[in-house]
Amino acid sequence: MLSAGQNRRVNLARLYLSRAPLWILDEPFTAIDKKGVAAKEALLVEHAARGGTVMLTTHHELDLNRHVRRINLDEPSGTKCA
Repeated sequence: MLSAGQNRRVNLARLYLSRAPLWILDEPFTAIDKKGVAAKEALLVEHAARGGTVMLTTHHELDLNRHVRRINLDEPSGTKCA
């Protein structure tokens, strides 16, 4: 039996190894410890640096600096890109 966090790590590893150009992730940081979040962020940045695209939903504040184009759906005016 794997924990929820372990399952998420295994699934991300599968995605990473597939070399799919588009990653669509729903709350990928849920049930992951701080060290795991940092490791996942590094994988997302690496994927984008190789020309890949990541679309994800999250409630976590990410530390992905300039590598990310964010669309905040919580903005009252609809969407806001940053």
